[in-house]
Amino acid sequence: MATLMQFEVLSPDKYVFKADDVTYVEAITVWGGVGILPRHATMIGTLKEAPLKYRDKEGFAHYICVDGGFLEVKDNKVTVLTVNAETADAINVNRAQASFERAKNRLSHLEKDINVERVMQSLHRAEARLKTVKLAAEGK
Repeated sequence: MATLMQFEVLSPDKYVFKADDVTYVEAITVWGGVGILPRHATMIGTLKEAPLKYRDKEGFAHYICVDGGFLEVKDNKVTVLTVNAETADAINVNRAQASFERAKNRLSHLEKDINVERVMQSLHRAEARLKTVKLAAEGK
């Protein structure tokens, strides 16, 4: 049997995900990607808006889209704190695609009153959601 670890993803209003039988977690931090196996050294990282991958005890990959936040690894437990997170199956693909197109359109037709930083955040969030759904469908 593989060595297991605890894994939880929390947003301010709920537990998005919680499990005691995870074999691997992969996240994108502001410094790059990080892979976490059971008994990983203690660490803290700042997360980017990106898909977060984990493997269950059978080795199947699952994905959660995180809207930035923080990751802590300590005592064989991975904790993610984020403003918002969605499992791949909870993402509304049509809504994410519409948000992506809307943000791209705003960036290609810049007007004086457009908040570019806010539009870029919306674009990154939509890209992360769409990538999460794509990776989950591929089952990698």
